[in-house]
Amino acid sequence: MIENGKISLLQFGIIVFMYTLGSAVLLVPSLLATIAKQDAWITILITVPVVLLLILIWTQLARMFPHESVIQYTEHILGKWLGKVVGLLYLIYFMFLSALVLRNVGGFITTHVLIETPMQFVHIIFMVAVVYGAYLGLEVLSRTSEIFFPWVLLIYFLASVLLIGNIDLARLLPILPDGWMPPIKAMYPLLGFPMSELVIFLLLIPFVNRQDKVRKYFNLFMMMNIAFGAIIVLITISVLGADITARSTFAVFDVAKEIVIGKFLSRVEIMVGGIWIMTIFVKLSFCFYVTNLAIAQFFKMKSYRVTILPFAFIVVALSMIVYKDTGEFFWFSMGAYPIYSLFHGLIIPLLLLCVAKMRKLKGSEVAQNSAK
Repeated sequence: MIENGKISLLQFGIIVFMYTLGSAVLLVPSLLATIAKQDAWITILITVPVVLLLILIWTQLARMFPHESVIQYTEHILGKWLGKVVGLLYLIYFMFLSALVLRNVGGFITTHVLIETPMQFVHIIFMVAVVYGAYLGLEVLSRTSEIFFPWVLLIYFLASVLLIGNIDLARLLPILPDGWMPPIKAMYPLLGFPMSELVIFLLLIPFVNRQDKVRKYFNLFMMMNIAFGAIIVLITISVLGADITARSTFAVFDVAKEIVIGKFLSRVEIMVGGIWIMTIFVKLSFCFYVTNLAIAQFFKMKSYRVTILPFAFIVVALSMIVYKDTGEFFWFSMGAYPIYSLFHGLIIPLLLLCVAKMRKLKGSEVAQNSAK
């Protein structure tokens, strides 16, 4: 087999949590505040029905084809040639997503941590760890996520507690001064980034031990993410205000700068930035791992490890041209990217599910037909 690893339901849920936070935890508050202002936290809450719909579609497909990924069963559903075209679209999307996440890493580190360091150097160093993790495989990456998970929760909990003195709830008022339209409009970039990006789990679900409970854990950890995200946005706006949050590229990092206790506790933002590096490492590692896994499945290779090194160079090179600066990133995230991401996260899976239902296909039938 291309991948012999297996992960538990808890590991799957933790990966969902860490992956969703990823680059979103620093970037989403600014994106949402630009459109919804002080009501940005409401946007996160009202995305729940759409998120549940996405998970329903993805897990329905996974249940119909329990031992195959989206790259494999598209050919059974749509036919060999059309299925290959759809598979190729996903390969390009996963590769582009890997480059986009890596560019987020470089943008943050060269802006706030290693200011005079060339971005290419940061990308290469970070990719060394990602390549090593991808080479070790799914189980190692899953255990790494488990190790990071409690530290992420602990640091963000402590940071939230230490910020209580800086919170001014008046900055959240008035609530819905322009009605529901601003929070609803702000759903557009949020559904593209990061919600639709969770479509990569269509390649990971086949490796979960108890697939009959995948939807339950998927829903549970996504609701945790939504609650976590809403609290982060609430704290960010109540500390900085909606205007500053909208203008700040990495708003959560800037909020952490406000934590100063006496003369012995300051510069906590470095610790918060370190936790963000953990979550984005998990996201990039799985994006890159899934890219290589998808390539191996697409070309029916015996191992996904063959392509890791060459595609690492491609991702590093692509990461330097996906966008020029943070201004262009925000324009892209609120313009074309959500359409591109939703096409892969919602439109294609919904089409596959409808066609599979109409043709009454099941994984067992597909396996028998393939054997013939």
